[in-house]
Parts: sequence; structure tokens; C-alpha cells
Amino acid sequence: MRHDPRRSMLDRYPLRRTVTPLFGDTDALGHINNVSIARYFEQARVLMQEALAADLGERAFERAVLANIEISYLAEAFYPHDIVIGVGVEKIGTSSLVLGSALFQRDRCVALARSVDVGTGNSGGAAPIADHVRDILEKYRLDLASEQERPGIE
Repeated sequence: MRHDPRRSMLDRYPLRRTVTPLFGDTDALGHINNVSIARYFEQARVLMQEALAADLGERAFERAVLANIEISYLAEAFYPHDIVIGVGVEKIGTSSLVLGSALFQRDRCVALARSVDVGTGNSGGAAPIADHVRDILEKYRLDLASEQERPGIE
């Protein structure tokens, strides 16, 4: 994943959740371990699914399966400081959704992820994303406009 510095700004993410790390999330050096970081990114995906379900009054997909995830570790994260998870939609495909997410601790971006979820039916196989779901997804777009393109910036 190519590092886009705009992805390291919390205000770019339309959905956010604060989590408190557990002592068990640490390694022998007191860092939040890589497995825990991946679990926080799983929470980013859950946050998106919860927001969609709240807007739609139902689940957006019968099932959504993780097809790919890339994680970039930018800095160490430490127990016991809270972590803010940010997530937004990067791309909407025919049956897939690309999410960009980031973890922030003490006002610093410590990790980035890009994940691909594929909507499937209960019988398996990719299922197209319905138009009314696409409309809702647009409101959760990750803001990657340049400073000059952002409203109110001259």
C-alpha cells in the first residue's frame, strides 16, 4: 500500500470509535502487538457494517467476507493509551467494498489498513451491491481531497 499522508489525518475518516487496549494486547516490550492491531482493524470493518445497518434498518449484505487486507505499521502503540479507529469507503465495486482505515494514539497515526470485503449470498458466491446500499455508502466516503479541493479552503 502506497502511503498517502492524507490517510494519516483523523478528520478524513467519517466513522470513528475509541477503544481501550487491554494489557493482554501487549508484547514483552509493552507495545500493542501486531495481532491486536489487526483485531482493531477488524473493528473498523464492524463499525462500517454497524453504521450501514443503522442507516438501512437491516444488514447491507447477507454476508460479507474479508477478501484482502494490507496493514502498514507507522509507529509503535502502547498500553494503556486509548486508540481511535477511523474508517471510510475508498471504492465501491460491483460486489466488493474497499475500506481505508487508520489507528490513532495520542494524536498520531500509528497504523493504516486497506481491506476488501465482498458481499455474498447465503448460498455463496459474490452478490452485487444494491443501488440503495451504494447511495448510503457514498456518505461514508474517505475524504482524500487535497487541501485546495476541500470546501472552505482557499
